[in-house]
Order: sequence, then structure tokens, then C-alpha cells
Amino acid sequence: MNKKLIIATLLIIATLAGWAQKHLPALQYSQEPAVLNGIIIGDASQKPNSVGVHYQLRFTSGMGDAFRQQSAVIGADGHFSLSLPTFTTVCCHVSVGSCSFSCYIVPGQTVSFTLNLDKWKSQGLAKALTFSGQLTDFNHDLVYATEKGFNPETVYLDIEAKRNQGQLANELPEKSEQGYFHYLDSTYQHINQLIDADRKIGTAYREFAKAVNHYQWGAMMPFCGQSIQYAGVDSDEAYDAYVARLQKRFDSYLQDNPWANPLLSYVMWGVADTFISSYVSRPVKLPADYQQCYLASKYLQQMALQKLLLSEEQKDSVRTSLPVLGQEVLNYNDRMERELSFVSEQGMSRICTLSADMSDSTDILAALTKNYRGKPVLLDLWETTCGPCRIAFKEMHEKKKELAGRMHFVSIASEGSDLATWQRLIPNYIGDHYRLTKQQLQALHRQLPCETNAVPIWVLINADGTIHHAFTGWGNIDLMMQEIAPVLQ
Repeated sequence: MNKKLIIATLLIIATLAGWAQKHLPALQYSQEPAVLNGIIIGDASQKPNSVGVHYQLRFTSGMGDAFRQQSAVIGADGHFSLSLPTFTTVCCHVSVGSCSFSCYIVPGQTVSFTLNLDKWKSQGLAKALTFSGQLTDFNHDLVYATEKGFNPETVYLDIEAKRNQGQLANELPEKSEQGYFHYLDSTYQHINQLIDADRKIGTAYREFAKAVNHYQWGAMMPFCGQSIQYAGVDSDEAYDAYVARLQKRFDSYLQDNPWANPLLSYVMWGVADTFISSYVSRPVKLPADYQQCYLASKYLQQMALQKLLLSEEQKDSVRTSLPVLGQEVLNYNDRMERELSFVSEQGMSRICTLSADMSDSTDILAALTKNYRGKPVLLDLWETTCGPCRIAFKEMHEKKKELAGRMHFVSIASEGSDLATWQRLIPNYIGDHYRLTKQQLQALHRQLPCETNAVPIWVLINADGTIHHAFTGWGNIDLMMQEIAPVLQ
């Protein structure tokens, strides 16, 4: 082979390599699991024992199903391997001891990395990590950009955290609508400038990052009113004018149709409804490779949140419109049908009442528990609009079946919960269900030794009717069983 031919061949190979990294592949669907494996290098005495991975499915029932966690033991030679049933391309968060980073994994494909812990401590993460397999250069650029501080997802997550904590207003140049959007626009422009200025990152990540920036910029628009107290919006007319301005801004944002950008199907999950149903005056077309996830999520939310099984027409639609995710949706429907049938057939859910004129603060708790003496009681206060309450019901379902002969379950909602929703939900939730008046609930709150400004509220009652412990919030099933264990002894 002559010199010119060798040079030409090398140029072609280099060009093909450039094409391979120029664009990200479309969001991929597969029943085959994604594989994440690699080697952890470092001092054996300091090397962690396992690798942990957290990821979020691109479709979910809205009841906590989205968040998945797995781990693998690191072998004596430093190797590990994880099989992750993601169904779609997703970003996962990898933890190796105190070292953590994000990378994308592809169903049916393998992503590998080598992590040198000694180099991480001395030179930083981007130089300590070497990727291979799918999305090799992209994943390295993602780690590099995150370490440099211009990963748009990270930047906007920080802004969202400040907004949720009420701290965002302190950073605005002026506490006004104009100041908020100036801050948002400046952030958007600054991130794009950082992306363009650093020539070390490849084209694939550059396109991806700028698409993410554009999407997240739009996703933050509706939060203006929740972030600041702006002057002048003190009447219905002023508020209507503000909404009209926001509508105009959204329409301008959507002129270049960011939803048609396939890159956004990697990241836009979770805010689609904000754009589709709010502020937008014209139809929004979702990318085809994202549409399956979106449709699957709507069917799953119907079953999990509304407790409505699929109709025969919906089943037919699932089979035709969701060629990959459809079976997962149908399997969920079958599981839900079996659970609902079990609760109904066993008579494990009952509607109970208190006398309407009973509101004496000394009587409410005793009235609720007088028929349950002899066994411990788990009393929970919830509302139909409370997401954590509904997640808790689902996650407690199997444990309630196991413990049905050893303790009683009593659930209380207020008359403020929508009656039709309450009546539809409770046949599926194990326990005795009460619906209290506002006065009765206030009286019960005064008897509880815990914070009562939020739900769910849990009250563990001993077999003799005395309160063992009361607390607020939902963590997970393991924490709840730790609370329950003492009253069962």
C-alpha cells in the first residue's frame, strides 16, 4: 500500500469517526437490559466494595416506579458488571464510594468505564475516567462538562433548588418580572457561551448541551410567579395581563419547535405537560422517539393514580401504538387487576363513620380506636391530593396483607378531599376508612403528639389503646417497618 493510499485511508477513518460522534443516536427502546460494567483501580485498602447506580425510567406510573437503584460487588480484580432493565436510553448516576458521576446507558448495549481512584483524587474525575462501548466520547464529555461547571442540567437543577427553597429572589438583579426573565435569559446565554468557548468537548455533546439549555430555559419560564413577589400584580386585570405576557413569551420560545429536536427526548421527561397543557396557544408536536414514553406514562398514571384499569379499547390502542413498551403497560394492568380483586374479595377495605356531632377533643381518638382494642393499630391521616400518601398506600399494600391478622389499619381523610375521588380510591386500599369533618379533624390533631401541618401523618397505637409513636411524612417501606416492629412485640 503506497503512502498516498495510507493517508487517504486514515483520513476516511478519521472522517467516519467524526460522523459517528456528530449526532447522538435517537432514543432507543429495547426489552434487553442495558449493561454497565468496568474496572475500579486503586489501593485495595481504600477501594470501595461495590458500585451503586441510580436511574429514572422514561415512563412511570407516577407512584414512585420511576426511580430504580442497583448495585454490584467489586471483585478482587476490580471488575464489576450490572444488568439494568431500563427499556429506554437513560442517564444514570454512578457512585463508587465518595466518587460519583453521571453517564448515559443504552438498552441492549454495553457501556464500560475504567475509574482510577488515585488519579481522581490527584487530577480530577475527567482524567480518572475512561469510557468505552456505546456513547464513549459523549459520556466523557458529559463528565468533563459537569466537572467544569457548564452542564446545563446541573446548572438549572441548582436554580430549581434555590427556587424551591425561596432563595432565588435574593440573586435576582431586581425583584420583578423583568428581573426574573433577565436573570433567566442571561443564564441561558452564559451557558451557551461556555459550551462554545471550550473546544475540548466533541460535537455530539455540544449539540446535546445546547439543546438541553434551550429546553431547560423554557421549562423555567412558568416559575416566574412562584419565584418573586413582583409589584403591580394586585388585581385580576393585572394578573390576566401577566398571563398574557407569559403566553406571548412561550409562543415565541416555541417558534423554533424545540420539541421536534430528537436530542431533547433524552432529557425533557417530566415537564411535557407544562408545555402541552399550559400557556401554549398552538398544538405541540412531540418527537416520535419520545411519544411512546409519553403515552405509556399516561396509561400507567391512569391505573396507579386514578385506580382505573384499561378498557378493552385502550388495550387495543396499547398493542398498536406502543410496540416496545406496550407489554410493560399491559403487565402493569394485570398486576393492578389482581391486587384490586384481592382486596375486594377479602373484604379488606371498609367505609366507617363517626357521628357527625362528635367533635369533642377528648373523644375523637378514643372513638376511632375503641373497636380495635387487643391489637395494635396503624392510624394514618391522608388526602386524595397528597402524592406521598398515595405512594405510601401502594408500597404498604403487600405488608398490610402480611400483617392483616396481627394489627388493624385505619385511614382518615378530611371532607376537604374530593368525595368522588375518595370513594373510587378506598376500595383498593386495605383498612377501615373514615372521612372526618373539619371540626373532627382539628380535634384529632390536638390529640396527636406530632406536627400536623402536613400529610401523611402516622400514629402507631398499642394494643391497649395508648399512643406508641406519631410522626409525619413518608420515607420508604423499610423505615415504616422499623417503626411498626415495636408495637407488634
